[in-house]
Amino acid sequence: MTIRTLLVGAAAVALSVNLVNRPADAQDHPTVGIVAAFSGAYAEWGTAYKREIDLAMSEWDGKNGNPKLNLIMRDAPGASDVARTKQVVQEFVTRDGAVIVAGGEFTPEALAVAPLVTEAKVPYIVFNGSTSIIVDKSPYLIRVGFTTWQPDVPIAEYAAEHGCKLVTMIVADYAPGADTIAAFSYGFEKHGGKIAAIIKVPLGTTDFSSYLQRIKDSKPQCVFPFMPGGPMSLGFIKQYAEQGFPKQGITFYDAGAVAEQNLDAIGDAALGVISSAFYSTYLNNPTNHAFIAALAKNDPNIRRKFVPAVAYDGMALIYHMLKATEGNRTGDTLMAAAKGYHWTSPRGPISIDPKYRDIVQNIYIRKVVKDKNGVLYNKEFLTFPNVHDQYHELHPTS
Repeated sequence: MTIRTLLVGAAAVALSVNLVNRPADAQDHPTVGIVAAFSGAYAEWGTAYKREIDLAMSEWDGKNGNPKLNLIMRDAPGASDVARTKQVVQEFVTRDGAVIVAGGEFTPEALAVAPLVTEAKVPYIVFNGSTSIIVDKSPYLIRVGFTTWQPDVPIAEYAAEHGCKLVTMIVADYAPGADTIAAFSYGFEKHGGKIAAIIKVPLGTTDFSSYLQRIKDSKPQCVFPFMPGGPMSLGFIKQYAEQGFPKQGITFYDAGAVAEQNLDAIGDAALGVISSAFYSTYLNNPTNHAFIAALAKNDPNIRRKFVPAVAYDGMALIYHMLKATEGNRTGDTLMAAAKGYHWTSPRGPISIDPKYRDIVQNIYIRKVVKDKNGVLYNKEFLTFPNVHDQYHELHPTS
């Protein structure tokens, strides 16, 4: 199936198999719309999504009883212009006749499209967006990425149970940072830990010297940061090591900064960092080995790239929903097919919680080590199986 690039206006890029929706073919070739940042500041996400979607289609499209998709991919710049994301989703629904829409990178995008997909009764598969309340905003939202609470509670519990009873948290001062404070505090205090200090850092900070002094003054046994990926995460962990905190016996716990795509840039400052995550390109299971081997055919260095696995899993769910509802693909029947569905992913066994439509997945505790060739990677050593979104367990909705 050939994907061709179209220009939409002066700045938007649309990737489409077939931009003309043909109602007569809708049953055999259901239309699915993908919105992502294929260009601009967040193009890393769109690049990763397309790579995973291409692989998924090569494996499943029109095979083993799956339908052959009329797949449309269109560009939106992410959190910097959620109105564009909403416009694209509206076009998918009203003009292209999409029966399922998916994608997105950030919470504000999912929140922006929630009223639209509710009115249209079209499922929207949230590839990424970690604020727990997202799925509460529409009965047609399903999340296949993760929630902030999923990795943060297990790493907090692990820290409290393994020698750290006093933690200082340093977080970027925006909504996911607030979620991080709530989630980590819950897991840490539940197991006897105490919060020495919570330090909030403005988005875009690059010089952490004054904040590192505040950490030192709080005299913690361990530190737990949360920064958005990129310069803030890299800058903090490097400056943390340069200030000698690891040599002082202050343990660095993490839930995002030490992903493999960052490790080469961080260098040896990352050694020994203990983190939690739902996926790594080095994750040791047969499905992930096959997934990485398939991607490596086009990019031998794929283990060191950004590979979230969420678009691949999103496509697996989409194909299941379409296959299970052939001949009766309404929004409600598609949603019913998704609820409770479980399958084996590169990240391990996963499922869709039937009540909250959130992903249920393993969370892995890992440590940054070097392999025999001196390459840094995350080696998992403990698994928290089948982790639900703990926020909803504490704040149940009807």
